[in-house]
Amino acid sequence: MLKIDALVYAGMVSLMVMGGVICYAVPVFWKRILRRHLIHEIKTLNQGLQLSSKAMSQLIDPENPYMVFADENGELDFSFLWLGNLRQLRRELRLIKEQKARV
Repeated sequence: MLKIDALVYAGMVSLMVMGGVICYAVPVFWKRILRRHLIHEIKTLNQGLQLSSKAMSQLIDPENPYMVFADENGELDFSFLWLGNLRQLRRELRLIKEQKARV
């Protein structure tokens, strides 16, 4: 009877540990996937608009023109932006693209 109790206890502990890992890992990986998707969409929108990193930064915060950086190769770097800022930038780029399409 003690062996069965020990096995049941070990199984419950392992399930709780796996549940904890899953509860931590899923949101982390989901945010990474969402972040990559937003950055890809922003870069795609910006291909037609050709905005500089400073102009894109000012779309997020007019008083801080240094939120989006460009490295030596001209590749845009979004490492300092939160998901909310990335969503706002995507929304602003979509509005600009729609306004240019109307003209």
